[in-house]
Amino acid sequence: MFLGIQHGFRLATEPGTRAGLGGPFWRGYYNSLSNLHGWADGDRFYVNYVGHPIQGAVSGFIWAQNDGKYRKVEFGNNSQYWKSRLRATAFSWVYSTQFEIGPLSEASIGKIQSRYPQQGFADHVATPLIGLTWQMAEDVLDRFVIRRFEDRVENAFARMMVRGWLNPSRSFANLMRLKEPWYRDSRGGIWVHRKGMSPYRKPPAENLPERDFAPFEFTTASQFSLSPGPRESLGCVGGMGTAQWNLSSTFSWVAEVGGCKMIDQKQNLSGDIMSYMVGPRWTDREGRWMPYVQILAGGKRVTIDEVFPDKKAELERQNPGKPLGYEFHPQWTKVNQANGFSMSVGGGVDYQISRAATWRLASVDLSYAWLPKPELASYPTTVRIAMGITLRVGNW
Repeated sequence: MFLGIQHGFRLATEPGTRAGLGGPFWRGYYNSLSNLHGWADGDRFYVNYVGHPIQGAVSGFIWAQNDGKYRKVEFGNNSQYWKSRLRATAFSWVYSTQFEIGPLSEASIGKIQSRYPQQGFADHVATPLIGLTWQMAEDVLDRFVIRRFEDRVENAFARMMVRGWLNPSRSFANLMRLKEPWYRDSRGGIWVHRKGMSPYRKPPAENLPERDFAPFEFTTASQFSLSPGPRESLGCVGGMGTAQWNLSSTFSWVAEVGGCKMIDQKQNLSGDIMSYMVGPRWTDREGRWMPYVQILAGGKRVTIDEVFPDKKAELERQNPGKPLGYEFHPQWTKVNQANGFSMSVGGGVDYQISRAATWRLASVDLSYAWLPKPELASYPTTVRIAMGITLRVGNW
């Protein structure tokens, strides 16, 4: 139902999507997939980093509402909650990938990625990863703000507004299962709930062996970076995901994928940076504050797209009513791209929330890439600051 509403909205409100329905299906679908590159996809900041994370949170709540084992869990320092949200994030990633490039996706219905500048991977990462953070934020609000409000205020309409407005993703997910937006699995409705009727109860502890460290950790984070260039330094805003395999309490191997969209660029220019790296990490886990250092190596790709509006207007006059798809890009855009080997050194500080999760208060990394030097895409050096949440698996 959620997928149908999303595609129905696209078809109703986006002329480009409707125009892309014409032409050979399989050729258009192939062009959409083969045209994927870089990070940015032409959407505004709030679409990539607010709208799509909300999509990720909605799909995560849809999973959680149908997860019989963990349906009633609430935010707390317990393994059941974190397991539930890990499972929800996995489903959110599958759903997001299907929505972007699957058989019933933007790539097949309207062939969106075949047209400039919709070719980036930003949504593939931001939707499930930042969506997890959004889902957790709504969980925190539900337990510590909404619950306390409705324990003090018995007016049903006030409860309705607070439950619905402060948990928008959960409210939409409720509608997808034909429930009221303010419905809760964990407690009574707005008319019957009374103070103390459904108190928060920590789930019973599971008989699992405790370990000094989690064998696997998964981090989602937002990032801001600064990249000095030949003419100016540009800021870059985006997200990243990290998988960490802990071989001991101090030594780990890390795989990281991230990207960002450049901001404050000149007119008719857009750019992004994508990185993919692996390497060792050393962490001090003696207390709740856990500093770490790491050295990573891999690749970095800088893409700067230059648009020629006059040429685009001329092509539109020559092809009235036809979307300027895959085959037209080289005629009115110029892609300046540099891809090369990169190394990064840096570190950060995590704070242990529980055995299941840590909060990455800050990380700072300096990277350098050995890139060819196209005129516009020469940004080999990047300083990055990131903050996020880490879920730990296997130590509880």
